[in-house]
Amino acid sequence: MKNNQTITVSAPGKLLLMGEHAVVYGYPCIGTAIDERIRVAVSRRDDSNFVLDASDVGLRDYRRKMQDIGKGDIPKEALFIEMAVRNVLLRCPQQAGIRVETKAGFSSQLGFGSSSAVTVASVFAVSQLFALPWDKKELFDVAYQTILDVQQKGSGFDAAAAIYGGTIFFAGGDKTTVPLAISAIPLVVGYTGAKADTATVVRSVAEKREKYPEKVDRIFHGIGKLVDEGKARMLDGDWERVGKLMDFNQEYLRDLGVSSEKLEALISAAKRTGAWGAKLSGAGGGDCMIALASEAKRAAVAEAIVGAGGVVINSTTGAPGVRLETTDSQDELFIVVDRNDTIVGYKTRHECHHNPDLVHRTVGALLFNADGQLLLQKRSMTKDMDPGLWGISCAGHVTKGQTDEEAIHRELQEELGVDVPLTFLKKFFVGDTRETERAAVYKGIHDGPFVPNAQEVAEIQFIDVAQLSGKVAKGEIQLTAGAFAALKETGVLP
Repeated sequence: MKNNQTITVSAPGKLLLMGEHAVVYGYPCIGTAIDERIRVAVSRRDDSNFVLDASDVGLRDYRRKMQDIGKGDIPKEALFIEMAVRNVLLRCPQQAGIRVETKAGFSSQLGFGSSSAVTVASVFAVSQLFALPWDKKELFDVAYQTILDVQQKGSGFDAAAAIYGGTIFFAGGDKTTVPLAISAIPLVVGYTGAKADTATVVRSVAEKREKYPEKVDRIFHGIGKLVDEGKARMLDGDWERVGKLMDFNQEYLRDLGVSSEKLEALISAAKRTGAWGAKLSGAGGGDCMIALASEAKRAAVAEAIVGAGGVVINSTTGAPGVRLETTDSQDELFIVVDRNDTIVGYKTRHECHHNPDLVHRTVGALLFNADGQLLLQKRSMTKDMDPGLWGISCAGHVTKGQTDEEAIHRELQEELGVDVPLTFLKKFFVGDTRETERAAVYKGIHDGPFVPNAQEVAEIQFIDVAQLSGKVAKGEIQLTAGAFAALKETGVLP
């Protein structure tokens, strides 16, 4: 029994802190993901059409036959999304009609890497729809190829920032990404009000390099050295020195001819007001500038940028990378216990799922039919933990104020649309590097019918117990750690 589910993901925008243009030619750069996100929702269709709704950029109900995507004339608004879908399907043995819906949390006019963010989100969403087990490197390879297919040239940094999130050191040569342990950046972001065409600016630098190769390569080499020092100073928290390095970086960018009168006005205003340093961010020609300033100066720097005709964009740096948008409330309170199963407090779902020291109560049920087959459920792709893996018949957490028995009967109704008499089997502890659970498992008999909740369950299936061990060993069924433990502890698996 299957559900037609929608996979919803989001990817962040980015800001380049140092290393613009040089990164296109193999030098490193440093940048950060910001909390402005683009959301992409994908689902399968019963026909063979590709349908795109990107209403926030004026593209509604755009459709083509699946065999035609990526071919011929493509509307500008659909370019990256359509090519992303094509590149995933080229690597996927399954085929189906697909609907894609996008919603941007920031304007493409800002220069925050909207094209790369929507590309990464589209690649990740479609790969999840078809259960492709790609790691971040494989995801990057497909997203970067999509960007090259559309605009022929690009460093890959924007895609890396959208995938990895946080603040990263990106090597333009071998395209490796190194996450930097930086908690917060004292940044002020100013928008010029003028949208730049990134591809045009990048081409202008390429033409200048072709005409003056030695001069331009010296500039790139100088930028690369600044980035290397900038990485060390950022990790030290020496933001005043980083500001000076940004000033030097801006001088090189002026020499490349990618700054603009409006950018320079905002940069000058920020520095006159006491910013440690300021520069353009991204390709240049318009879009945004950034300034580093102490907490005491940031409000004045922001006011100066507005006074010079700019718009201050309030963004949080170090945002998470591309992710599934879960339907699980992260603020739900779980019961935290000690190793004697005595309640010691209450913590949120998010806290419990990110700290193995917070032992929290869970419950589960093994449902068998009259033939002795065990019901397994495949977890929805919108779950915050182990999406797409197989679990036992039903499982969930015990929330504040609930008993184990109340929790498991609630889970049966919420996940499967049934409630049946249950017999208690066993309690045990199970955990990994993310979390630790005190599990209580029950047993019941029910032949169905079931009404799976699509937000919780992607698929359910009765399995012969005698065949289960072999299917798990062959990887035909990938169990969650909790499900594997429950089946071992209750003797279902040897």
